Amino acid sequence: MRISLVTETYFPQVNGVSRTLGQLVRVLRECGDRVQVVHPNYGQGPAHPDDLLVHSTKVPFYPELHLPLPPFGREMSLMREFQPDIVHIATEATLGLSALRHARRRGWPLVSSFHTNFDQYSRHYGVGWSRGIVRWYLRWFHNRTLETYVPSKVTIDQLRPLGFERLVLWPRGVDSAHFYPDRPRRTALRESLGIDPNTILIGHVSRLAAEKNVEYLADAMERVDQERPNVRFLFVGDGPARPGMEKRLGHFARFVGYKSGEDLADHYAACDLFVFASKTETFGNVVLEALASGLPVVAVRSGGPGEIIRQGETGLLIDPVAPADQFAKALVHLIDDTDGRRRMAVSAREYAQTQSWDAIMLELRERYLAILSKAETLADRG
Repeated sequence: MRISLVTETYFPQVNGVSRTLGQLVRVLRECGDRVQVVHPNYGQGPAHPDDLLVHSTKVPFYPELHLPLPPFGREMSLMREFQPDIVHIATEATLGLSALRHARRRGWPLVSSFHTNFDQYSRHYGVGWSRGIVRWYLRWFHNRTLETYVPSKVTIDQLRPLGFERLVLWPRGVDSAHFYPDRPRRTALRESLGIDPNTILIGHVSRLAAEKNVEYLADAMERVDQERPNVRFLFVGDGPARPGMEKRLGHFARFVGYKSGEDLADHYAACDLFVFASKTETFGNVVLEALASGLPVVAVRSGGPGEIIRQGETGLLIDPVAPADQFAKALVHLIDDTDGRRRMAVSAREYAQTQSWDAIMLELRERYLAILSKAETLADRG
């Protein structure tokens, strides 16, 4: 197959979408498919000869994000030259919209994936009035594709009543050979962070931004610090909320910025517990990575994390409307319950080992093939 994958976020950006799409591209290419990844230019050149880089600019108030700059005539022309059998659009902004219109005009089989609840993000940036407009646009966008791939059942259940059609479950996986407990650098990394062997270290890996509910998390952490002052927190990631978080929590938390590859896996392994308070996740890749690393997780029961975590077995889930004190109470419970924490660590690792990236991506590839087979049958009948 020849697949054009269009996305407004990709490596070297660090987020769940880029990691998921990177795994998809890896599996497809290992199967012998040609994949043209159309994504913003991050100033590092194409990682593969088939990749198509789009001129982009950094968002002033959110410098980690790169906004592709229209018009995209050159990119659409190069997509025509590539002659894709199928087009997969992963994001819905300017580049995605241009590719949607172009693919429909050319009659190319077209699919999409739903990664981010942008309508829920609106209230975090003072534009809550736009939520209905954003929701209408997302529905309009995805309903113009043959299938929309959604990472969790709970997200499908949220989207169907809103009028989204042809939704297909496309979950996420984890590389359990990469993320695992007791990695060789665990002790050395803890020492470099000033964490002694007897100190509980609680990790958080995510973009530090309002939509990740970080203020709520900070409230909970301050409460934990009051009750268990020897506990330390580790923030892996960056974002507009980082300066305020460091000022507020810096006396008992470490902030190390974005990490990737072996370094990221080592930072997970250095921890004893993991926290995640976001209410807007369609899946939550970092939660699955934490479980693979043998970390019990305390998270808000909302979106994907509420589906991934098994209550009392691999972690603890807190009601989305519960106060931060209740989140803190759950953390203190696991901090004190050494035996329970160890049992959860084993269960977390065992569950994560059943979630293979390769199997999940091969299933999606089969859906591509089924769509092409159906298109060929209709063409023969015509």
